[in-house]
Amino acid sequence: MVTPLNKRPRSGPYSGLNARSAKRFLTQAFSEAGIPFAEDDALEIVLAATGFDKIALMLRGTEFLTPEVFETIQSYMTRRLSGEPVDHILGWREFYGRRFKISGDVLSPRADTEPLVRGALSRLEKTARPILLDMGTGSGAIGLTLLAELPEADLLATDISEAALKIAKENAATLHVKDRAEFLLGGWWDAVPENLTFDMILSNPPYITNAAMETLETEVVRYDPDLALRGGPDGLDAYRAIIATAPLRLKCGGWLGLEIGFDQGHELKVLLNSGSWENITIDKDLGGLDRVVWARKAD
Repeated sequence: MVTPLNKRPRSGPYSGLNARSAKRFLTQAFSEAGIPFAEDDALEIVLAATGFDKIALMLRGTEFLTPEVFETIQSYMTRRLSGEPVDHILGWREFYGRRFKISGDVLSPRADTEPLVRGALSRLEKTARPILLDMGTGSGAIGLTLLAELPEADLLATDISEAALKIAKENAATLHVKDRAEFLLGGWWDAVPENLTFDMILSNPPYITNAAMETLETEVVRYDPDLALRGGPDGLDAYRAIIATAPLRLKCGGWLGLEIGFDQGHELKVLLNSGSWENITIDKDLGGLDRVVWARKAD
């Protein structure tokens, strides 16, 4: 029988825990609680609490835990078992190889969004000094990643949430791209000055239907903002708003890139079926599901 953490001494050989054994302990506890990806969560918690990276865990993983690290791991474990996601516990999430601060005011960036970034980079290869618009920026993961990858790019990032923009600004400072980013408060096109045009417009808008919102996992409902998830009766409200004006705000030959739900590809192609667009394609995510729709402004 495994001795619970709260029944163990706080440190040293008496606790019986080093970094590696703490990871095994947490993995078992999370697995028994039915938490998906239990080992991944355990690893993230141990690395964060110890300050190790994966190499240090290999080299120094047999060192006994200090009292401070022991208590941190115990606290993080309790919070995870209560249903709090690891990224909210730690206050950050990695996206496209960079760390982004998050909070309950923004949607935590996910790997499913990375195809949008990759698609943007491939389409901007021949564009000198691209001007980008990231609508509903949240943490800034999409737009700020592109700034970090494209040293000559400039970005306008918008959001209806002032708290979200505060997080995005902090991430811009951390990534050293704040001098090339402007942040404006407002809903969709209300936030964008009418005199500006862009080489590319990007968004990961809310796209979950009202009905599907009722079936989401408790962790999502409790910790991700409703504002960033709820897409209306058919999940397409935000897309309609963005697409209606996007042709007027793109430069000739500019691109529109939108993350979509896995079952929304056909509906988005229908919305884009006008004389304003060409080269309409859908990129898939790592799971092989439809994830990003692209459309080029027609000449």
